[in-house]
Amino acid sequence: MNTKSLKTAVVAILCAATAAVCGFGLSACDNGPEPGPDDTNPETPVEESFSYTVAMPDGAPALAAAQLMIEDMQFGGEVNYTVVNSNAIAAQVSGGVADVCILPVNAAVQLAGSGEQYKLLGTVTHGNLYMLSSKHPDTQITAQNLNTLVGSTVGCIQLSSFVGNVFKMILANNDIPYEVVESVEVAKEGVVNLINIADPATGISPAAEFDYMVGAEPVVTAKINGSASAASPLKLVGDLQELYGEEGYPQAVMVAKCEVINESPEFIAALTEAVGDNAEWIVSESAVMSDIVAAINANYDGATSTLTEKNLNATVISRCAIEFVPASGCKQEVTDFITSLESVTGASLTLSDNFFYMG
Repeated sequence: MNTKSLKTAVVAILCAATAAVCGFGLSACDNGPEPGPDDTNPETPVEESFSYTVAMPDGAPALAAAQLMIEDMQFGGEVNYTVVNSNAIAAQVSGGVADVCILPVNAAVQLAGSGEQYKLLGTVTHGNLYMLSSKHPDTQITAQNLNTLVGSTVGCIQLSSFVGNVFKMILANNDIPYEVVESVEVAKEGVVNLINIADPATGISPAAEFDYMVGAEPVVTAKINGSASAASPLKLVGDLQELYGEEGYPQAVMVAKCEVINESPEFIAALTEAVGDNAEWIVSESAVMSDIVAAINANYDGATSTLTEKNLNATVISRCAIEFVPASGCKQEVTDFITSLESVTGASLTLSDNFFYMG
């Protein structure tokens, strides 16, 4: 072997030895953790270990989460859906029972407006209130002729709470005088006479003495259809959403415990996305009324939903104005609504910036 060949062979041996040492060094010095499921397969979902309760009242708010219940969406953990009577929904928040809760905006602010225990994730419904009449079926009440109600009697469900307060806001915003009275016998001239309807099942009727009645879907459609054969059937004569304003008003909102938001931001993000998708799904042909009713009843503990296959249809759902608007997009709307509510009720409500979840 000549000198040149010898030098070439030595260089080759040295290079091979260096490569081997470098390779050993790299593997020996990298003593990191064993790869987990996400390292070996990025598509493998991370296992979650949460168990949360999502509560909502029967009716339109339950429709805002119908697809989630039908598909039993768990979001990688355990989610228990609970439907309760509307009279029991406040206790879900005041007692800290629900981790996530859908409830009327006024109740949400009254119970949790400080943002210390719950935060508002967004609005989920934007008004399902309408006016009916059998005595004035050809009169359509609009913002332009709202003063025609002066001197008449208007029966209203939940007169001292959300429904009545919305109607009072509409009258006040249009400078229409009103007064709460006990019955049609003591109705007064010069004001809109508001009378409480204690039971919509019997109080909203063609035989009722009121000139007009304010009710909520799906009862409104059920009453219209049920009175079709009456001598003076009930007719839809007013839309409170249009009377309030083009965009309606925040009605039902979704709140979540602060600790849940902090512990599981991914769950909150997935949940709100699903509620947003539900709003599009529920007005599509994919939504089957019988499936919706069955899912609500399956999660309704010890009771049966007011929603049935007979009174639930595409028209009713459209009149429930289901749409998810995140807190960042509805903060001003909610704030304005609460300000108007305070002026009508005389109550002072705590509404902190901290109440709105901007994540």
